[in-house]
Amino acid sequence: MLLEQINNSLSSAQNRNMSGGIMGKNLKITDNGSGQLTLSGDILITLKVLDLTSYSTSRLQSLMKFTEQTIMSKLRGGAYGEQAIFYEYNSAKRSFTNKQHTYSIRYNFSYTARVIQINSLSQLSGNDFVLALVDDIGHRFTDIYGRKHASGGLTQASGGPATVIYSEWEKDNLIGVHEFFHTLGLLDLEENGLENRLMYHLGKVGSNVTNKEKAIMNQFIMYDLRNMTRSNYSNPGNNTVNQLRTFLNDTSNGFKYNKAKFR
Repeated sequence: MLLEQINNSLSSAQNRNMSGGIMGKNLKITDNGSGQLTLSGDILITLKVLDLTSYSTSRLQSLMKFTEQTIMSKLRGGAYGEQAIFYEYNSAKRSFTNKQHTYSIRYNFSYTARVIQINSLSQLSGNDFVLALVDDIGHRFTDIYGRKHASGGLTQASGGPATVIYSEWEKDNLIGVHEFFHTLGLLDLEENGLENRLMYHLGKVGSNVTNKEKAIMNQFIMYDLRNMTRSNYSNPGNNTVNQLRTFLNDTSNGFKYNKAKFR
């Protein structure tokens, strides 16, 4: 976490609307006086699911419920982040100064997740998190061993949007969580011996998430620590609809979906 990155992020966010992909309240910073800041509070994560398939999705509600519960279970329990150069925190004033300081960060948020189905683009706004269900993904990738694989899901970097082939989600109910955690900053894993990890993607995914991965997601969720000094917080907005449209129209991704539903 570098100050230059924070400042760049702030300058671009100031002119954008706020949205509810991430909602925080009762936020609190505790300074132990020895270089560690503990971040706590209530965080609500909302993921909106847009069904763009051409066929029946009879298990969708149960898959969404499972994904909702799994997101909460994987994010809960706290995490320890690496040392970060930030601004010095003044506990008495509950604010940051302009002086640089090095802290280790402990994340101790209480998480709630909502995974809800939407029926139209009008229900997407700002920086909503979205998972689009599609019929097929033509994109193929080559792993570190030189083998080619089909994609059961595809996500555009941190922040999304994310997509999943619905029929693949029915086969492996963790794919939805896997793709959403890409949205929160996690990368795919391919090395031998990591088959039990949730972010492993050469076959059926595992379920384990490490402390480091939890810290990465927590840092994405509360990237600028100065937002912790607010009583309530929502993440800066982006044009999610345009991002989703651009992603789906990228021919290199090879998406197949019901275009009549994209409205």
